[in-house]
Amino acid sequence: MFVVNGSHGYDYWDQTHGMTSYLSMILYELTIRKKLTQKQLVDLTDLPKQSINKGIKQLIESGYLSMTVDPQDKRVRFCELTPTGEKFAHEKLHSLFEIEDKTAKKLGKEKMKQLTALNEEWSNTFWHFLTEERSN
Repeated sequence: MFVVNGSHGYDYWDQTHGMTSYLSMILYELTIRKKLTQKQLVDLTDLPKQSINKGIKQLIESGYLSMTVDPQDKRVRFCELTPTGEKFAHEKLHSLFEIEDKTAKKLGKEKMKQLTALNEEWSNTFWHFLTEERSN
């Protein structure tokens, strides 16, 4: 349940900053990765496709996001923040990035490496047992 406990902090941050979790996650991922497909956003955030699509639509309507078609595969559409969207995301997410940076600095490089490794091990082991349970 430690993974859930950490996510409560992000939920609380969303609430106190007037954001829905799907909007903050879309903005977060596009701020870091710049250009993603809708499917990549779904995969990275583990949010339902409907939530991602709803957030994308809201961001497009606000002028914060643009979509482009992949020239090599017309079925694929890329999401990118507009310059206005980048400014909006920076203003909205600045305090979150600061909190994450302070937390990482307090833990230190070695603990952050351990945390990453343990989180990955936890996730892989959890999925193994979940898959095993489903096959029974």
